Amino acid sequence: MEAQTRAKKKSDDFIPGDKVIFLDSLKSEQLGEFPSRWDLKSGTVEVMEMDGHGVIGFVASQSVINPLMDRENWLPEIFTVEFDVYFHNRGNEAYTLMFDNRKMDVVIRNSAIKFQGTLTRSAKREKPKVGWQHVAVSFNTRAYKVYLNGEKLLNAPAISPRPNRLMIKALSSNTRYDKYAMVANVRIAEGGVPLYDRLVTNGRFVTNDIHFDYNQATLRPSSRTIIEEVVEMMKAHPELKLSIEGHTDSDGAADYNLALSEKRAAAVKAAIVDAGIEAGRLNAIGYGEEKPIMPNHNPEAKAANRRVEFVLLN
Repeated sequence: MEAQTRAKKKSDDFIPGDKVIFLDSLKSEQLGEFPSRWDLKSGTVEVMEMDGHGVIGFVASQSVINPLMDRENWLPEIFTVEFDVYFHNRGNEAYTLMFDNRKMDVVIRNSAIKFQGTLTRSAKREKPKVGWQHVAVSFNTRAYKVYLNGEKLLNAPAISPRPNRLMIKALSSNTRYDKYAMVANVRIAEGGVPLYDRLVTNGRFVTNDIHFDYNQATLRPSSRTIIEEVVEMMKAHPELKLSIEGHTDSDGAADYNLALSEKRAAAVKAAIVDAGIEAGRLNAIGYGEEKPIMPNHNPEAKAANRRVEFVLLN
C-alpha cells in the first residue's frame, strides 16, 4: 500500500514541508505490538498489515494516539501534516485530527471533512468508495488548509492561537467484523513555502517527496506531483537553470549509495525533460551519503537525508 498520489489542480496549492519533524512508515515494527513512535492517550492500538505493508490499526473505537516527541510543544509556526486513512464504507467511520487549539480539529469522513460543525464533501467523488484516502494539512502562522486526495476542502484564513501539538483519533463501528480503522504513512514537516519563493530566497529547495523503488532509480507515481510543480515553475520562469542533486542516507556501502544517487538525479532530470523542459537548463549530480543534513541516528534523520535538492544555477 502506497500513499495515494495527490491530484494536481490550479486551485489546489498544497506544498509539503521540507524539514521532516516526524515520519513513521512502520517498516521495522512487529505485528501486534504498539507502534513505537507513538504514545497512547486512550483505547487500544496495534501494528497491523494491509496489502503487505504495516499500518496503525485502531482495535478499539475512539482510540487516540499522538506522536512520541522529546518536548511538549513541538509544532513550528509553519508546518504540514500528511497521512493516509482507510475506509471500509461500512457503519460510522471517521478520523479526527486533534490539536491543542481545539478550534482546528477536523473530522475526516469518507470523501468529506467536517470542520466546526460544517460538512464539506468532495466534488471529485460521486459516492464514497472502499479504500485509502490521503489527508494533507497546512498551517502558515494563521492560515489553515485541509486537503482530501489533493482537493482543498477547507481554507480558514484566520486561526489563532497557533497549535503546539496534535493527536489522531479514530472512530469505527466495524471492529467486531475485524474491519478496523487504519492510519499509515504519517509525515509531519516544517515549512510549506511555494517552490519559486524558496528557490530565489535560499538558492535551493529540498524535497523528500520524490520517491523511488527500493534500491532503484525508478520513480514512483507519488513523485509526479512535485515534479509537475518543478516543470510548471520552470515554464513560468524560462530564465531558471537548476542543478538536481541526489542524496541518500548512510545505510549500505558509500560507493553504492553514490552511484545510486547519481542514477536517481539523472532519472529526475529525464522526467523533467520529458515534460518539456530543455535539457540544457538542467544538471544532475549525486552525492550519496556525503552531505547529510543531520546525523543518521533515527528513522526521521534518515528520511530527511534521503532527499533531492534543486539548486539555482547562475
